[in-house]
Amino acid sequence: MTTGDATDFAHVGPETLAGRFLRRFWQPIARSADLVEGRPVRAQFANEYFTLYRGQSGAVVLLDDRCPHRQTSLAFGWVEDDCIRCLYHGWVFDPTGQCIEQPAENATFAAKVKIKAYPVREYFGLVYGHFGEGDAPEFPRYPELEDVEGADYSVNKHEVPCSWFQRLENDVDEVHVHFVHSVSTRAIGLKELPEITVTETDYGIRREGKRSGSGVNVPRVGHLMMPNINMTDLPPSPEYAYWTVHLAYRVPMTDELSMTFSIRLQKPQPGAPPKARGTIMNRPDWDVEPGVLVEKILAGKMRLQDVDKDYPALFVVEDNVALAGQGRITERHKDRLGQSDKGIILLRKIWERELRALAEGRPLKVWSRPKHRLDLAVTNIRETAEFV
Repeated sequence: MTTGDATDFAHVGPETLAGRFLRRFWQPIARSADLVEGRPVRAQFANEYFTLYRGQSGAVVLLDDRCPHRQTSLAFGWVEDDCIRCLYHGWVFDPTGQCIEQPAENATFAAKVKIKAYPVREYFGLVYGHFGEGDAPEFPRYPELEDVEGADYSVNKHEVPCSWFQRLENDVDEVHVHFVHSVSTRAIGLKELPEITVTETDYGIRREGKRSGSGVNVPRVGHLMMPNINMTDLPPSPEYAYWTVHLAYRVPMTDELSMTFSIRLQKPQPGAPPKARGTIMNRPDWDVEPGVLVEKILAGKMRLQDVDKDYPALFVVEDNVALAGQGRITERHKDRLGQSDKGIILLRKIWERELRALAEGRPLKVWSRPKHRLDLAVTNIRETAEFV
């Protein structure tokens, strides 16, 4: 039995309840396109650093960050074949974490030194690791993204300057779109406030915002998959001219900083040349990173209304200002939740239940999604409303 606060979703170190729970699942840690062969990077997840690199064979390797000799990060070293050599004293580790060379030591010493290597997978342009104890669970796939003829895929990431759980709660908040994103969705007439229904499922939460169906005011469906995944359809915005299927992971970097990794599927635009099935187009860097604008707004140096309404990442800025405006870690006990917060209430209830079971050593719910595609409104409205 482990003690801990089952209502503390923000603190995610390896000894916390939330951190232990998150580590039971596969988590994205980088974009594949950002992982250049032979150039190791220092990756971060839930208050821990890891060394991540692509070996010369193309295989991806994920290891403990610190060389056990004198604790320098291995990410500052260099890749040799599929192994990595420490910058400080030249110790070499293979993809399993076994030390195989120590230039200044006796030959027998290396065999006694091993660091942890983590299971790693690549899927749809993202690199995933499993950081928990024991065997990794089955790797989840998303048929909603697979084998869609002529679709474009955009693989993105951006920082969110607050707790990951605040970002996750936003995913089951159907009403905020009409206010937080009133500028970025101005051209499509998404005005009708929804009637909200939320249901716990085998994979997490199914959310539906019911509207009349007039124009783009259609019923929208979202699926929150445990522990930190949101799949929904997003209306047009300055960055994406058409409705998109959006799969997003809300990943903690630290207690007060998170990263969104996302995959977007978008229908072919009129007149665009055909692309090979499965083509992934990484979003080009924004001229101004949204985090720069968000920090200026939070510091009172500008207002959200001052951001150019056609700025491509306006949607991100709008969300991040609202979320970080709660504080880097919000005080949930002060919230006055209403009937429009059904999704948030259910999400907190599920998380508290699971963390309490983990603390008490009781069985946790086995979360699994169906093999078939989940329902999304966008499948029926692909031709609706270009952003103008």
